[in-house]
Amino acid sequence: MSKKHSCGDNLLAVLVIVLALVVLFNMAVHYPDYVPASRHAVSYSTYQNYPAAPASAVPVQQVRLVYLYADWCSYCTLTTPALNSVVMKLGPSASLYSYDESLRKTDPAVKALYDDYKARRLFVMFPTIVAHGPKGDASLAGLMTNETALLSWVCSQYTEPPAVCK
Repeated sequence: MSKKHSCGDNLLAVLVIVLALVVLFNMAVHYPDYVPASRHAVSYSTYQNYPAAPASAVPVQQVRLVYLYADWCSYCTLTTPALNSVVMKLGPSASLYSYDESLRKTDPAVKALYDDYKARRLFVMFPTIVAHGPKGDASLAGLMTNETALLSWVCSQYTEPPAVCK
């Protein structure tokens, strides 16, 4: 007994494919240099094809940004694009790790992260950005849609700011 596909099923499949292509096109146009930070360990073999840095190269300082957000938080929704834009401008001198508050219930490592930040008073509300950089740990909480102000705050976490900050 074969199952007949209705015209509606075919139309739905075409719409899903078209929507996926539109999303991919928009990502390529608006975020051409964006590479999401991996939450998984990367093996050394991944980097074997890259040329070694010259001995005289000065290591770039890096600030690790941890973004604590919630799906239900409207301020988080408004802050996310500005934060992503700032991280893309900073390039390899910044990395971004995002943690949804719903993961606290299912992932013990995320729960421990939130508990640690609460104990150190780095996390008080959604959204919160915690910066781990050369100057130590700092946090910024609340609505942050001004990219210039957000970039200035992240740049203040470096002892030797990258060229974008100058």
